[in-house]
Amino acid sequence: MMRKREEELLKAVEQLSKKTNVFTNPKLILIGGYGLRAYIPFSRYTRDCDFIVKKKNGWNLDHLKKIVPKNYSVEVEEKRGSYGFMRLIKFIKYDKIRVKVSLDFMEGEIRGRKPEEVVLIDEKMVEKSVLKTIQIADKNIKVRVPSYLDYFIIKVVSSRPSDIRDIASLIHANGIPKGIKERVKQILPRPEIFKIKMERKIIPEISKNTFLDSWRGIFATTKYTEKDRKNIIQQLQKLKL
Repeated sequence: MMRKREEELLKAVEQLSKKTNVFTNPKLILIGGYGLRAYIPFSRYTRDCDFIVKKKNGWNLDHLKKIVPKNYSVEVEEKRGSYGFMRLIKFIKYDKIRVKVSLDFMEGEIRGRKPEEVVLIDEKMVEKSVLKTIQIADKNIKVRVPSYLDYFIIKVVSSRPSDIRDIASLIHANGIPKGIKERVKQILPRPEIFKIKMERKIIPEISKNTFLDSWRGIFATTKYTEKDRKNIIQQLQKLKL
């Protein structure tokens, strides 16, 4: 079922790429689990595809609604001042089951489940975003993703269980990005959230003896080791915020 969903998402991403001139008009930036594939050698299945776009006078969401991939419909649309959100959905059949495929678009801000979980999509985030080749359903496709620094901060602010495993993989593959302290002040309305998430959620979770199994499991690999886990904890503990 996840494979079928990914094949459908590939078609949607290809259509969006064509209609936005390879994600340049507007500059759509891929985040979430698919964005992760630009920075680590492993991939995990994810339920939807998440894009962000900078706020403009008016709304980029209005334009995106006009170029909706074939057979998708708008399930949710919100516009609130500096923030907009739109979810496109499509139902596909797998055996006798109806499976929902969704594309999420966030304009102006990336918002989590709690009011304080906000990341601003500023001009620098757009300027520093890069085109990377990732694999979706065994096909390589070029997408625009945030810089490693911005992507790392986005993951920390979210800090769901899957995000924490993603963070471990990011550090394992790339280390901790430089410039966190300064960048956090630029894109987090509440910069202290980064430190709180790191100290209360991320380090404690990775420090659990059970973390290695869940980390390996989500990426279906045995290459991550206990030594890797401990090394990641050491790097995080040295991080000065």
